[in-house]
Amino acid sequence: MLSEQNFPIPPDELISKAKYALTKDFGVLEPGNALWSDEFEFCAPYVGPLSKEKFLEAANGFQIYDAFSDFDNRYFNFNCDPIEPGRVWFMTRLHATNDGIGLFGRKEPTNKSVILPPQMYSFLFNEKGLIRELTVGYPVDRRQGNTGGLGGMFGVFYGIGQALPFPEGKPYQLSRRFRLFNKLGDVMSRFTKK
Repeated sequence: MLSEQNFPIPPDELISKAKYALTKDFGVLEPGNALWSDEFEFCAPYVGPLSKEKFLEAANGFQIYDAFSDFDNRYFNFNCDPIEPGRVWFMTRLHATNDGIGLFGRKEPTNKSVILPPQMYSFLFNEKGLIRELTVGYPVDRRQGNTGGLGGMFGVFYGIGQALPFPEGKPYQLSRRFRLFNKLGDVMSRFTKK
């Protein structure tokens, strides 16, 4: 399927480009953000899409590496998408300890460790090899880690005890309707087995 795409950049080169972009913090640290196309967009489960300018503004505001000296995304499993030409998917299992400055105006760190669930990330490269899109923070198993299944920065904040003040910044909970629906399903299945 990959060979039938006729994309001008071969899969192994796309994966190399993705890994290089990660050494440059998704391209943020590359002078002039030269790894990004003019149409660059950032997207996460509840954030975005953001333009290049808005993404840089957000990325610079967190000072994440000052707050977490051991911030380690632990990237793995790089693959080219056989359906969407130019897309490289990869996973991360972030681990970090808030031992530097605090977040959200706190001066003291929490000294709490954060272990996010495994997450799916991706780069979409254009035919010139520039990053057209960056997606991050999509958890694939909410039962793992210590963030209640939250990924991305929402998970980081929740994991150190500074949950964001809206429902999306807190672990997923089944709605009352869905819980009721499940109970009705259990009752109905008991009657159909008899």
